[in-house]
Amino acid sequence: MAEVRPMVFLVSQLLFALFGLLGLMTWACSDMPLAVREIAINTRRSAEHGSSYGMMRVLSICLKILAVVLWIVGIATIVAVSVTGSAIPDLLSGLRL
Repeated sequence: MAEVRPMVFLVSQLLFALFGLLGLMTWACSDMPLAVREIAINTRRSAEHGSSYGMMRVLSICLKILAVVLWIVGIATIVAVSVTGSAIPDLLSGLRL
């Protein structure tokens, strides 16, 4: 059973790193809709016509919220894997595979 606990720790850290990197990439890409919005506004033929592209700002905010949620999921993954990982060897100790 001493061999299982380091594996549980490694799995929890790996999942945390995965969710952390996904959150970081999402946060970094969240300003891209604003850049596309500026390009679209600046390259149209007449400034009077066309959309203000308000949904691009909403998309940027939603991407930032998603990034924060991914970071929270990463932290929750450490706790969940640590709690359930220590119980799994005890549950499977009676099985003969």
